[in-house]
Amino acid sequence: MSLHVRNALFWDHHAGELHRGDLVINPGPGGRIVRTSELPAPDAEVIDAKGMLAIEGLTCAHHHLYSALSRGMPAAARTPQNFAEVLELVWWRLDKCLDLEMVRASALAAGLEALRCGVTRIIDHHASPFAVTGSLSALADALDSLGMAHVLCYELSDRDGPQSAEQGLAETDAWLGAGNPGHVGLHASFTV
Repeated sequence: MSLHVRNALFWDHHAGELHRGDLVINPGPGGRIVRTSELPAPDAEVIDAKGMLAIEGLTCAHHHLYSALSRGMPAAARTPQNFAEVLELVWWRLDKCLDLEMVRASALAAGLEALRCGVTRIIDHHASPFAVTGSLSALADALDSLGMAHVLCYELSDRDGPQSAEQGLAETDAWLGAGNPGHVGLHASFTV
């Protein structure tokens, strides 16, 4: 079933100007958003967008999806005094606790929140030093189930020892080698 959005104000990026008119959103893989002057199809859901702005989905260009699990996390034993201590006392405490189920749950939670804000594509820098292998696939499976586009990387770092660093390299190689959208992600330079 298609979605027919009537009376929408939208940015035509080809013409570089605002237009008012009707849009048709065809669902499914390879679905398209097209401008139309035709009447809605008989089976289309129709939304009147009068007074509203229709925009393309937004991209979050730097995310750490596992941070969704930090809500309600106990406070650090002491107040961090600098960036290194924020990492050590907060974020590295969390990422060392992750297993693949938690990785997937974090992507679902963060992805749903992103969608609520109009974000449809996430570029994520992931770290789970004791659940490295398969972590990017777990993220991708969760985001795919939400219909979100994604570009993923594993945060490469020496902070958890040579075995974890090697696993991070292997995860990156496997992910990119399979043709998945991603990049090589180094963590803060003092950890590499």
